[in-house]
Amino acid sequence: MRKLFVPFVLAALAVLAGTALVAVPASQAPDQATLDDCVAKKSAVVFPHGQHAKDIACATCHHTQADLEAGAATEVKTCGTCHVTPEKAETPVCSQMSMTKNPFHLTCVNCHKEEAKKNAETKAPTKCDQCHPKA
Repeated sequence: MRKLFVPFVLAALAVLAGTALVAVPASQAPDQATLDDCVAKKSAVVFPHGQHAKDIACATCHHTQADLEAGAATEVKTCGTCHVTPEKAETPVCSQMSMTKNPFHLTCVNCHKEEAKKNAETKAPTKCDQCHPKA
C-alpha cells in the first residue's frame, strides 16, 4: 500500500500542475510545450509547438477555438482543460493509454502516420518511445 502512495501523489501533482496553467494568449504561444497534463505510466512529451504552428492551422489542435490565430490576444485553452476530466462522455480522456482513446494519440499519431504516407523520410514520431522518452 505504501509503495503505491508516492507514485499516486506524484501523478496527482503532475495533473494539478498541468491544469493550473489553463490559458495564455496566442501571442505568447511557446516554442516548446511540455504536455504533462495526463502523465500516467509514460513520461511527459516535449512538444515542438513552434514547429507545428508554422504549417498547421491553430484550430486543428485547438479544435474548440475555430477562430484562433497565431499572435492574437485570444486566450488559448490547454488540451488538459477539456481532456483531463471531460464534461461530455464522448470527449476522449487523455489519461487513456490506448491508441484509439487518447486524444493525443488519435490526433498527433494519426497525423504523423498520414505525413509518413506522403513523405517516407519524415521524422514525425509514431512509436511510443519517440514521444515518451525513458526517464
